[in-house]
Amino acid sequence: MAWRLRGPVDAKLLRHIETLGVTRIGRRRPKRVPQVYEKPKAVSEIVSRLFSSPVSLLAACNQSRDFPVQKEDIPEVAFAGRSNVGKSSLLKALSVKTRIHVPVADRPGTTRSLDFYQIGPFLRIIDLPGYGFAYGQQELLAKWADLIDTCMDRRQVKRVMVVVDSRHGLKDSDVELIEKLNRARKRFQIVLTKADMLPPESLARVAQHTKQQLKVHRHAVPEVMVCSSQNKGGIKEIRSLLGSLISRPPSLKEEKKKAAKEKAEIARDHLKKKIGERKRRRNQKR
Repeated sequence: MAWRLRGPVDAKLLRHIETLGVTRIGRRRPKRVPQVYEKPKAVSEIVSRLFSSPVSLLAACNQSRDFPVQKEDIPEVAFAGRSNVGKSSLLKALSVKTRIHVPVADRPGTTRSLDFYQIGPFLRIIDLPGYGFAYGQQELLAKWADLIDTCMDRRQVKRVMVVVDSRHGLKDSDVELIEKLNRARKRFQIVLTKADMLPPESLARVAQHTKQQLKVHRHAVPEVMVCSSQNKGGIKEIRSLLGSLISRPPSLKEEKKKAAKEKAEIARDHLKKKIGERKRRRNQKR
């Protein structure tokens, strides 16, 4: 699709893509420059703590009854996409100190379950089976479709990240999923992967065209994310986005302050109890 797109490129979008460092491998990447805006300190703190937390496979589900129990304070973000668009590689690239155990295979459509990953006490990531192509029987594919629909009904799923191969853009199966999410009033956002396989101008045209396609969908996030799991370009921005979706956890300073306050309250209660015992003894002597 990328080579078919013609016309002027949005200069602002092109500059943003160049700063992400997701240009084609083999060409010299432009020097990464600081962003024009700064992320709020609270979000930066959340991102730092979020992706330094341990990551574990919470559940691998083949039936809706196997879904983990929802928790009000833990949001869930689902990653969906056609087979072989780089979804599993993206999930691997998103972790920092620990590696998410996501199998990556050369043959597309090998994900056979709906997997829930727990990132510390802050966030859950849901890896949905790839659609559009799979090595499975038609009954199994229909079962997966029903399983995904049930998952999308979970109220804690705050956003669905629709992963799209930047070389091809939105295909019919992607549009079908987007329309389904829009009807379900579920907030979703597009992530263009494999951006290192395109020159910046072509990548900017794909992102610009995708953004235009999303205008008719009310529940779509207008911003189109661009990334490369190969050279890690754009991964930092996706981490910041995920950090902005979770409630702000207490900082280490706040935790120490809270612990000191609780300790002082315990000592105060102990002192009051001790004074009360002394008064009671005096009254008994009288």
